[in-house]
Amino acid sequence: MNIESLKYFLAVEKYNSFSLAAEELCISQSSLSKHIKKLETELNCVLFERCTRHVNLTDAGISLKKYALNIVANYNELLIDINKFTSSCPKLSIGYIPVINQYNIANLIGDFKTKITDLQLTFHEGEHAEILNLLLSQKIDFAFLRSDVLDYSNLDITPLTEDELVLIVPKSHPLSKRKYVSISELSNESFISLGKKSGVYDFFVSECSKASFEPNVICFNSRIENIIGLVSAGMGISPLMRKAVECFDKKNISIVLLKEKIYSTLCLVHLKDKNFSKVEKDFKNFLINNI
Repeated sequence: MNIESLKYFLAVEKYNSFSLAAEELCISQSSLSKHIKKLETELNCVLFERCTRHVNLTDAGISLKKYALNIVANYNELLIDINKFTSSCPKLSIGYIPVINQYNIANLIGDFKTKITDLQLTFHEGEHAEILNLLLSQKIDFAFLRSDVLDYSNLDITPLTEDELVLIVPKSHPLSKRKYVSISELSNESFISLGKKSGVYDFFVSECSKASFEPNVICFNSRIENIIGLVSAGMGISPLMRKAVECFDKKNISIVLLKEKIYSTLCLVHLKDKNFSKVEKDFKNFLINNI
């Protein structure tokens, strides 16, 4: 067993799909299947129940996931710490919630990288709470997070782009004919949501609480494209940020606006009173000037 095999295992678990995991890992699906089969042979147990369209963890897989998450997280932290001593090249460690493509942040980071050819970039993707913890523990230099649930006392928060919370519903849903809906009308709906540690989930649940109900969340998923797929299949409706949805195929879904007009701002975040290196200062200025 090695770190790579555990990362492959976690990618399949994350997407409940070999094909989607292989796409993220940039390897073939057959190669990924061989890695997982080798891991199962080594552990002498079956880790996934294979179905036609998706896979699910077995009891053994659920047990492995708990340890794999810790092992991979510790390994990533080790690389960050050791990296300080391995090269004199400028370094930048960035954490983000999985929306940087939708808001053009990934392209801006790429543009910045072309200006500093020897820059060593390290990326960490995760839900809000995970990335915030990495920032607070000084494991990363910058984070891209939503401002709604941040504590301003120890963080420097630079707004980059504002977005609006909307509902994503199947074309066949009665709400798809509506332009606006109030949250108070949604108490009997089934929701597909971003993870419990995401900022969007936090403030959506808070808004539902104001309307005197707790949303019936039947499924959590960390990837917007997966949520859109589940909504398209009629599995439920979803609260998502409008700009984060608009770059995806919307032929089987409708975007319904909320009467409450709930806004969220994606921000560049770092620790307050941070002593910037030159590359860190240049990066922040570049983002502010080009967003």
